[in-house]
Amino acid sequence: MGNIDTITAITDNLQNVLKALGINFSREVYEDVDKVPASLLPHGQIFYVREEFEYAHGQKPEYATASFLIRVIIAGQDAQNLIRVQQKWVHLIREGLTVNTLNVGGLVTSKLINLVTTESVDVANQPVKCTLNYRVNVRYREV
Repeated sequence: MGNIDTITAITDNLQNVLKALGINFSREVYEDVDKVPASLLPHGQIFYVREEFEYAHGQKPEYATASFLIRVIIAGQDAQNLIRVQQKWVHLIREGLTVNTLNVGGLVTSKLINLVTTESVDVANQPVKCTLNYRVNVRYREV
């Protein structure tokens, strides 16, 4: 498996984990949270942000760290409920994105992923909808 195949598999596995948690995906990117149909909530989007490459000059395996922005649009019945829903999704995502859940599919035999870290989470609030911006880093061994 080449490095392009690895990063593609990581991206697919991220989406599959989030789908298993109950997050919906569509091909359309919604800039305005009010335009997301209620039937799609919670609605997820995954953005590839950057990659950092480590070079060890043959002394040890080389690693890369891929950074992703996971955007999830959610809704609540009122402001207090929305806070609880935000907290629920942040922790579901954090618990769901692990080395073991991402080392599946094409990565199951190679176990290339060795670290998954949450960089930060911030929330853009509106009255009964909000956008979670969840930044995650995935470290993998290059082949």
